[in-house]
Amino acid sequence: MKAWLNFSPEIVNKAVISNLMKNFDVSFNIMNANITPKGGKMLIEISGEEAQEGINYLENQGVHLTPVKRVVKKDNDKCVDCGACLSLCPVEAITIDEEWKVELDDQKCIGCGFCTSSCPTKAIKLAD
Repeated sequence: MKAWLNFSPEIVNKAVISNLMKNFDVSFNIMNANITPKGGKMLIEISGEEAQEGINYLENQGVHLTPVKRVVKKDNDKCVDCGACLSLCPVEAITIDEEWKVELDDQKCIGCGFCTSSCPTKAIKLAD
């Protein structure tokens, strides 16, 4: 499961993530993170036998968790399939199919936002 974790300033300095890893049988992949003393967010992928217990722990610690099915979204009406986003993707989550259409793979996407800033028509956005 992929999810955005939102941290308030009150919990930024707590050892929430290390306690999650230590106390629960989960695999945890940090895909993107932007944490400052004022708070922040982190895109994670979590799995394992105790994943739900780990998620409950995070929420009990004050971390707001938002599951995501889509990391980025493309507005097909705005996209001109120019491919400007293609070469900037560090994980090859963006491809061009046989009909020359830009395709996004949410399973690979890490939410870095390089594609959103490179899109001349602003057709790609990070999903909420």
